[in-house]
Amino acid sequence: MTDDITLAARRRTRALVAAVAAVVLIVVAVVGGLVATVGRRGNPAPAPPSASTATAAQSAPQPGPTTPAALEWVTVAGAHLPAGADGPRDTSAGRARGFAHTPMGAVFAAAHISVRLSPQAGPAVFEPTLREQVVGPEANRLLAALEEEYQELRAQFGVAAGEPVGQLYSTVTGYRIGSALPDVIEVGLLIEGPGQSGPARVALSAQMRWVDGDWALQAPHGGDWNTAVVLVSTTAGYTGFPAGG
Repeated sequence: MTDDITLAARRRTRALVAAVAAVVLIVVAVVGGLVATVGRRGNPAPAPPSASTATAAQSAPQPGPTTPAALEWVTVAGAHLPAGADGPRDTSAGRARGFAHTPMGAVFAAAHISVRLSPQAGPAVFEPTLREQVVGPEANRLLAALEEEYQELRAQFGVAAGEPVGQLYSTVTGYRIGSALPDVIEVGLLIEGPGQSGPARVALSAQMRWVDGDWALQAPHGGDWNTAVVLVSTTAGYTGFPAGG
């Protein structure tokens, strides 16, 4: 029986990470059906990172913020995301706003905003998120791609118009900071999901910009998350989040 990962990969290899993310941004899946899934069935997302996973991910730490010792783990559209004192402070109406003007605030914003830019979050979330928290000349193309993806998946799975489509099966397990200015920070997110023969990982690159008192995500090149997501086989270079959840 063809599973949801294979169906999604057959239609396209567009990778969105919501994830959270991103996420999400996560978000649909992947080359050869290795990472995340878009349907109603599938393996559950991996739990938030254990102490051993966090230690492994810290084997080659990058310059950047100190990871908060106290985190909350929240689930958005099936994706596990870290949260804490750096944000988000406002999660009303399924949104995520109010991130600290810090590198860790940018990391959390990248995870929470990207996951909400997914069909799994539903148009009531991804449309205002994109309008209000995505910047750059490719934002309209990203919106068009999301709406197209949403309509295809809604028809495929028989979901009523306006409702979220399926779940994400992913966890943001680590991060790294690239170039950083006070108002522009390059964030890398390490995202783990179920693969065909065990856990699989992708790395999502996001540029975050401080706009009107909060972090906004720069739309990926061409409005296509494939330009910002790659499969990875190691956690080296990423700082892992502490155990929790």
